[in-house]
Amino acid sequence: MPEGTVTFDVHVPQDRAWAFLSDMRKVGSCVPGVESIEVIDERRAKWVLKVKIGPLSQRISVDTETLEQTPPSRARFKGVADNLEMLGTIELAPAGDSTHITYTMVATAKGPLARVIDNMMKSRLKQQSEEFAANVTKGLEG
Repeated sequence: MPEGTVTFDVHVPQDRAWAFLSDMRKVGSCVPGVESIEVIDERRAKWVLKVKIGPLSQRISVDTETLEQTPPSRARFKGVADNLEMLGTIELAPAGDSTHITYTMVATAKGPLARVIDNMMKSRLKQQSEEFAANVTKGLEG
């Protein structure tokens, strides 16, 4: 089961970082490959992602749901697509004038191509987590 974890600091107070990360549109725009976000309600959204696998690219629809929120310090969420389920956490802690963020994503492939998808995700999940962190930092620090 592939996992990606990244820890980083943003130079904004924790309440501002929480407001950004708990907004489905804002956090979704930081996820690599997300092309569109349709908010269904305060806990659920549908994201369309463009995913590259080698020379091929494909669009996948991901149903996302916030499973837990403990403002302003922790959130758990999941995303479900046809052949993939993702579970993630975002943890925030004050660090002086900054906020320390830990983002973890675990992906589980399903179906006949599960082994192939798992192998691909192992190499890409860390890179995608780092890209997410860079996008969040840019979104918050502008």
